[in-house]
Amino acid sequence: MHETPPETSPDPQISFAARVAPWWHTVLIVLLLACTSLLGARSAHRNVVAAHHVARYGLGICMEWALLLLVWWGLRMKRVRLEELLGFRRGFDELMEDLLAAGVFWIAAVIVLAVIGLSLKAVGLSAPQKTLMAIAPRTPLEVLLWMVLSCSAGFCEEFVFRGYLLQQFSSVGAGLWLGVLCSSLLFGISHGYEGAAGMIVITAYGAMFCTLVFVCRSLRPGMIAHAWHDIFSGVMLALLRHFHPL
Repeated sequence: MHETPPETSPDPQISFAARVAPWWHTVLIVLLLACTSLLGARSAHRNVVAAHHVARYGLGICMEWALLLLVWWGLRMKRVRLEELLGFRRGFDELMEDLLAAGVFWIAAVIVLAVIGLSLKAVGLSAPQKTLMAIAPRTPLEVLLWMVLSCSAGFCEEFVFRGYLLQQFSSVGAGLWLGVLCSSLLFGISHGYEGAAGMIVITAYGAMFCTLVFVCRSLRPGMIAHAWHDIFSGVMLALLRHFHPL
């Protein structure tokens, strides 16, 4: 007598098919992103970002997860499960594939972003290097907190921008292009402390992350690449700060 093997549920995949939260909730998220970006831009303008790194990193970690919880609240209103937006595939081989996809994407993205940055610099727009170096970690404790902040940003921001916002705006009749445009613009705008050039570069970066989601149908490769990019950038800025102090 042959036993019937137990059925296994298929891995979830992002579908971009339906609205995931009420629109008033999305407006609330957008306003919150705009306000925090404005506050960040004002802090950078006043040259106060270099002080109290431990407190700032800790606050940043709390804000990332608070934003995620706020998005989760909106999903619950529509009875949307987190895994429907995450698209995580189970299994070690699948994890290795996502790591490989993240690595290839990150290398390609760094090249594209460098070209965009050089093009903006050629027309007189460049990121505020002094501000970016000022927020870099300096002590071992700050480096550790920076890594936690980077991992938090990788998970939470990818879920918010490439999960929630991309799918929410893609559900409108215009389709995926509107989701890419809106989520990427909001991603760029939310980084006001990096100045106009930085926001343009980050908007392009957001569009590239959207492409990665379309290809992989999962947020995990983007989360890995996002976290790694932030960790790498912080460490490199810390080294630059050490050898070229402000």
